[in-house]
Amino acid sequence: MGMSTLRFDAMSTIGPAPLDHSVIEKVICRGRHIDIQWDDGIILSTSLRFTGQWHLYRVGEQWRKETHRARVVIEVSDWVAVCFDAAVVETFRVPDRGRHPQSGGVGPNISHVRCDIDVCTRNLLQHHDQSAMVVDILADESVISGLGNVARSETLWAVGLSPFAKIGDLSYEDCETLVETAARISRLPHDSSSSVYGRNGHRCARCHGTIECKVQGVQRRAIFWCPDCQQRLDRRLLPTDLIQGDNTPTHPAELLFISDAIAARKKSQIVNDVRDLG
Repeated sequence: MGMSTLRFDAMSTIGPAPLDHSVIEKVICRGRHIDIQWDDGIILSTSLRFTGQWHLYRVGEQWRKETHRARVVIEVSDWVAVCFDAAVVETFRVPDRGRHPQSGGVGPNISHVRCDIDVCTRNLLQHHDQSAMVVDILADESVISGLGNVARSETLWAVGLSPFAKIGDLSYEDCETLVETAARISRLPHDSSSSVYGRNGHRCARCHGTIECKVQGVQRRAIFWCPDCQQRLDRRLLPTDLIQGDNTPTHPAELLFISDAIAARKKSQIVNDVRDLG
């Protein structure tokens, strides 16, 4: 798990294939039934029954069964997984229960050079659920497609935005910056080093805080972020007296001012603590 897919070979009739270099997020075993999930929302479902087997080989190693018996071939760095003689092999997309059945098809593919940035920006601004969190919206392929889980975490970190900000609190400029950054990151070479993804417990390169990880949303995908420098527009960080007094800010500008003030106060406290230690 956590590896980029370099090769996926199977008959096209089994369903949609994962995108090139998409990351394997989960491998679920239930007896003789094995599912593999990628960060682009594709699931490979295999039912081995009495005849099927999964084999794992080093790249270049000779297979122990004939090539024509392979139903699926998945290659990652240094390893090749081959499914032989499985009774059932099919792929499908993770269902998004948050989408209305009549909401339409897939949004623009952000990883394509000709992707329409304006359309993606409008899709964010006009999302039907303004209380939904940005981290979940970026995983909704009816809004933006082609943004894998790695790029989702890296994009939010790059713009310093809390994954748990509500989409309704973002301005047009926020959405435009978010989309432009997502487009740039999704088109980087897939061997590029990550700033937060897969770095749970490590120090943040920007503020030296500790990176955290949480499984989030209907699709149960992991999000990596830095709680210290990704506080922008995070309503969870508002002072309790504002919430208890029913004075929670509703205007995005007011929320931004308060969240920035809280972050500045915390930074000032850290500086003072360092001085005291000195």
